[in-house]
Amino acid sequence: MTNLSMATAMGDTTPSATLNERFATIYAAYLPRITALVGSRIFNAEDKHLTDDLTAEAFTQVWLHLHKCEATTDAKTFSWVATIARRTVAHHFRTKKNLMERPTDLGDWQYANRPLDQAAGYYTPAAGGFRTAALGNSGGSDPDMDEALRRARQSGGAR
Repeated sequence: MTNLSMATAMGDTTPSATLNERFATIYAAYLPRITALVGSRIFNAEDKHLTDDLTAEAFTQVWLHLHKCEATTDAKTFSWVATIARRTVAHHFRTKKNLMERPTDLGDWQYANRPLDQAAGYYTPAAGGFRTAALGNSGGSDPDMDEALRRARQSGGAR
């Protein structure tokens, strides 16, 4: 393999033309390996679209910071590009962690598609689903919960 890290300065080329050529060479040489690296870091290995998006983002960062690359060999150049790719994947999942939707109702799966009615301040499945504790309701609620609610209401919620 030719030395990809060194700029090929033949004749009178501008620095931007040299960087363009260097990036094109790096992209062509390392695209399959970086795509495989990014794919191995994604939890859902079948998500080809996410793999392609993160690989493109990694090469965008390579393009933006290529002028800072001080690698002198192919191995060092690949290590530099791979580090950028790993950090791109980590950044993606770090930001996604705060945006990910999580279910708020972790109840029984069989109540998932039932219409919900508001009862006693809670949303409960209609027609005999979850039961909430209510004072004076004999048989349908937990007696310990009824007693705890009665005490809380008598004391005004203070402990």
